[in-house]
Order: sequence, then structure tokens, then C-alpha cells
Amino acid sequence: MTVNYASLLLATAISGICLAATMMGFWLTAKRDSFKLTWSLGVLTLVAHVLAYTLYAENPHPVIGAFVVALLPLGLSIIHGAAHQFVQQNPSLNRVAVTSLISLGLALPPLALGYDGIAFIVQNFAAAILLTMSGHVYFRHRREAPTALALMAGLYHLAALSFASCGLVLLFGQQWTLGGVPENWAERVNIVVAILAMTGAGALSIALDQTRLAQLHKAEAITDPLTGLLNRRGLAQMTAGQTYGPFAAVAIFDLDHFKSVNDTHGHAAGDAVLCDFARILDQGKRGRDIAARLGGEEFALVMPRVTDDQAAATVRRVCAMLAAETFEARGRAFRCTASAGIVFGDDARPGVDALIARADEALYAAKNSGRNRIEIARLAG
Repeated sequence: MTVNYASLLLATAISGICLAATMMGFWLTAKRDSFKLTWSLGVLTLVAHVLAYTLYAENPHPVIGAFVVALLPLGLSIIHGAAHQFVQQNPSLNRVAVTSLISLGLALPPLALGYDGIAFIVQNFAAAILLTMSGHVYFRHRREAPTALALMAGLYHLAALSFASCGLVLLFGQQWTLGGVPENWAERVNIVVAILAMTGAGALSIALDQTRLAQLHKAEAITDPLTGLLNRRGLAQMTAGQTYGPFAAVAIFDLDHFKSVNDTHGHAAGDAVLCDFARILDQGKRGRDIAARLGGEEFALVMPRVTDDQAAATVRRVCAMLAAETFEARGRAFRCTASAGIVFGDDARPGVDALIARADEALYAAKNSGRNRIEIARLAG
């Protein structure tokens, strides 16, 4: 083995250790992202494979060879599991175990019989298959980040091609026994490609994860944590710059006597009522409507492209659905109702804030008139 070849192997090991340490550090700051830990373990397993490969080049003992052919498919199986965790957030221990056992079952017997060349052929083709499968996982889920995930898939497929080339060189050369590590052009190209693919995939994984984290924080900032509806800020963002003419409406809902629900049945029961009403509001609205919780027991529904009758029918439907619900707390059943105020846009095409303010006035008129009712208002009225 030449000095350059040894340097490439050393560079691969160092690159893998640095990437694994970086990804492990990111995992320690956000342990819910388990793919980072899985990916790190997979890369460290590949580093162990490279070290065993280096030892086997100096001392081609069958036991060391067994570690060489075992660690590569194991490491790539773990990375394949990490790919599934990245796109689906589900553990893939069964998948890792099955793919590893199949690879080992095919590679170890020839090695034990002295056909180390066949073992390396099987190992390379197993690596190519596992990398192709991992790349396919990212490609199938590229909708989240089309360019980055397509590039990630391309790196895995490139690495798969380099491992397949290593296997094909041995296969067509009929090198069934080697007595050491394979030494050919494909092996050298494979090491360079492995460094590039591993570094690129690690960098892309970190970048994608940070983007995903930023999107999560953005979503949390505009979402009501209790009901899952938009909060006031989210509603403002969704309607920013929009104006509302005659065929648009805003409704404001307020749960009647909600304080007494909390006082009589407990705050947990109150939270359950709020969540249930949010569900009813989401189910009762039309597909293009925007629902939000403004705060406390007050909710808003923005209805673009709607007639007066359609808006009133939607609000009545939501209020009726709530009135039909039966809640239970502390062994007692109870019901809740809601009051609502509706206001329509006009030719002046106001923004949503003006409509909300006027709908609020209509809501309080409904509450002052006895609650469990709907008041309709006009901006100029």
C-alpha cells in the first residue's frame, strides 16, 4: 500500500470523526432530533471500518478481515436508519438489524473459507445497495427542500456508484482471493468519493436541520399553543396587506359565561372547552377561511369571497355545533354556547384590523342582548 493510499484512509477517518463529533454536538443541544445521534453512530462505525481496513492491509488476518466486512454494512445500515429518522422521525432499529444481518450472512462465509476477494465483492455491492436505498429515501421526501434533498440523494448515489465500481473491478478480474486489501484505481476513487460524500451529506444534514428548526420556531411564534389555531400574530401575518370588499366578512366569537366554566368545573375543563371549540371552528369553516384564537375565549374567523348568507350560515353552523356538545368534568355534565359578531367589508376595502374592531362591537351587542346569539353589522352602520 502506498503512502498516498494510507493518507487517503487517514483523511477518511479524520473526516468521519470530525463530522460525527459535530453532529453529536448538535444532538446534545436538541435531543429530540434522534437522527443526529443515529447518523453519528453510523459514521463512527464507518471510521472503525476504515481503521480495521488499515490494520488488515498490514496484517491480513481472518479475524481482522471479519471486522472489515462486518463494520461497513453495519455502519451504512445505521446511516440508512438515520435517513428514515430524518424524513419521518421514527426509529428504524429493525431495518438496521435486518440489512446488517443479510450483508453479514453473505460476506462472512466466503471470508471464513479463504475467499476474501468474494467477501470484498459482497461487501462493496451491499454498500452500494444500502447507499442507493438511503439516497432514495431522501429523494422521495425532497418536497420539504427540493434542491438540498435532491443533492443529498445525489451524493449517496455517487458513493453507491463508487462502491459498485470496486465490486465490479474485483468481479470482472475474478479476484476471488486477495490475501490483503484490494488495490486498484476503483479503491482510490472510492476513498475520495467517500470523503466528499460523507462531508457533503453531513453538511447538508446540518443545514437542513437548522432550516427545519427555524421553520419550527416560526410556526410556534404564530400558533396558539393550546388550540393549535393561529394566534393574533399569525392572523396578522396571514392577512397582512389584504383588503376586504363587499364579498368578505369577519366574525368574532366569544364563549358565553366562560369564567363560570373555569370557576365551577376547573381550568382543565375550560381548556378542554377551548380546544373543542377550536376543533369545531376548524371543521365548520370553509376551506379558504382563516380561523384564529385572539386570546382568552375570543376567536376570529376571516371569510374571503363569501356572500352575506354564506357567512351567516357558517357562523350559525359553528355556534350550533358548540351548543350540541356535552362536556364532563368532576363527574358533572355541562354545555357551552357562543355569541358572535359578523361584519362585512365594503367598497372602501378596509384591512382586517378595521373589520375585527367593528365585529367586536357587534359581538358585544350580541352579549348585551342576552348571549347565545349572532349580531350582524356593517362598517358604516
